[in-house]
Amino acid sequence: MVFAPGEAMIVAAGFLAARGLFPVWIALPLAMLAATLGGYAAYGLGGRYGYKALLRYGRYVGIMPPMLDKTHHFFQRFGAPVVLVGRFIVPLRQLQGYLAGAAEMGFQPFAIWSAMGAILWVMAWGGGAFLLAGSIPS
Repeated sequence: MVFAPGEAMIVAAGFLAARGLFPVWIALPLAMLAATLGGYAAYGLGGRYGYKALLRYGRYVGIMPPMLDKTHHFFQRFGAPVVLVGRFIVPLRQLQGYLAGAAEMGFQPFAIWSAMGAILWVMAWGGGAFLLAGSIPS
């Protein structure tokens, strides 16, 4: 798991695209694709190893089996909105794929809502930076 400064990279890409360093129509779709595929990879890892690893090692970081059951039920009930809104909440953005996979949220709803969240997230940060960079004097 990598806690990368995603907002900083997307904002920089939007700003640099506005300054003509590279086309925005390439930068932002690539960022959307990368964010989406990263979420899918995390989901796969969470589905393959997450639940078993949390059962085995979770007690060392304060995660007990009843918490896993609550997380499982939570994702079964509210998974789609959590995945969408989670893109805008820093620790949840990095963990949502792992958690959704470990909680056995279906891949199809995860894939749809994760992609929508990635698109909105990149448009908010990268598109916002692109638009705001135009108001900065050269």
